[in-house]
Amino acid sequence: MLCVDDEPMNLNLLDAVLSPRGYDVILCESGRKAMDLMANIPVDLVLLDVMMPGLDG
Repeated sequence: MLCVDDEPMNLNLLDAVLSPRGYDVILCESGRKAMDLMANIPVDLVLLDVMMPGLDG
């Protein structure tokens, strides 16, 4: 699962909630980095912030 958000607190919360439930969580702080990451790593699910600087959801 890829979590994309420009707010570190939101990413930390998602990781704290999802990781203990057995999800493999990848955190990313920008849309552009998320696109680069997905080009190299298969991702089953993306949780994406809708409004971020630059490339957003």
